[in-house]
Amino acid sequence: MLSFAIMQPLERMAQQIAAYRQAQERATPLTDVATNKVAAYTLVHCADSMARAEANGIWKSVAWWYQHLAQFTLDWELVHLSKAEQDATFPLMKPLLEGNVPIQHFHDADMIVVGDPERCLQKMKHYADLGVDQLICYAQFGYHEHETVMRTIEILGREVLPEIEKYRPAPPKSSAAPGTERLAKFID
Repeated sequence: MLSFAIMQPLERMAQQIAAYRQAQERATPLTDVATNKVAAYTLVHCADSMARAEANGIWKSVAWWYQHLAQFTLDWELVHLSKAEQDATFPLMKPLLEGNVPIQHFHDADMIVVGDPERCLQKMKHYADLGVDQLICYAQFGYHEHETVMRTIEILGREVLPEIEKYRPAPPKSSAAPGTERLAKFID
C-alpha cells in the first residue's frame, strides 16, 4: 500500500493502514508474492537546526509545493469527480487552492518531516508507530537549493537512519501477524 501523508491527517492514514492490514489477512494473492507492506510519501527537510531549516526557506517551499500539488491534483487526477466527491477525497484541498496553506498544522501533525535530526527522527518514529514500513522522502521540492537538499540527505544518512533502523515500534493494534516486527525503512 502507498499512502500520501502530505494530503491527509496521519490519523486517517492510520485508519487506511488498519483496513489494509485486515484485508491482507483474508486476501488471496494473484501471484506467489505477497508483501503486506505499507509505504508513505511525504516532504522531508532536515537541517542542523530548525533555525537553519527556516533560513533555507522551508516554509515558503512547503507552501509552494502544497498549492501547486492541489491545483495539479484537481486538474489532472480528480477531474472525473464531482465537486462534492473532490471535497470529500481531500478535505484540505480548498484552503490550499486559495493559498491558505496551514503549514504549522501540517508540521505539528507530522504530515511533513521538517526540523533538526532529532525532530525528524521523532516524526519518522510516528510513521513507524502507525504501521508504515517505508517512508518515501521527497527532499527536492519548492525553492530548495541543491546544497540544502544534499545536506538533508547527508543528515538523514548519518544521523537519522542509523537510529530509525534500531527503532522497534509496538505492533499496531490490528497487527497482520502475531510477532511481526515493523521496521521503517527510508528511501531518499
